[in-house]
Amino acid sequence: MKARRSERGQSILLFAILLPLMAVFLLGILDYMLTNARVMETVAAADLAAHAGAQEITVLPDGTITATAGGDVIAADYFNTQRPAQARLLSVSCGRHQGRPACLVTAETRSAGYLLPARWVTVRAIGYLAHGVTRGDQ
Repeated sequence: MKARRSERGQSILLFAILLPLMAVFLLGILDYMLTNARVMETVAAADLAAHAGAQEITVLPDGTITATAGGDVIAADYFNTQRPAQARLLSVSCGRHQGRPACLVTAETRSAGYLLPARWVTVRAIGYLAHGVTRGDQ
């Protein structure tokens, strides 16, 4: 079948237009997926570190919450040993949060930066002290 003269090169032009658009779309998906994976790894490490630090909090029989610097150190050490390579710890605060004994860990991780410029994504995790659970109980 012979193509008409007016249709010559139409498929090449369509390919030349769609190829860059598809490449940008695929780079956007890759950027999103890799950034999401990095954030989820950082959330997991921060959450576990917050729970480890919360185990160092002591609740006295009268309801007084006492937190030592040991909880902050344990949470920071736990995060730094478990963190992904592109994450960093910003702060740890163990004590009373939202009226309950808890440890708050703030960290950040770097986005992929394939399509959009790389930036730091902040992650916050809070680990509450479960009733009756302290490091000595384990």
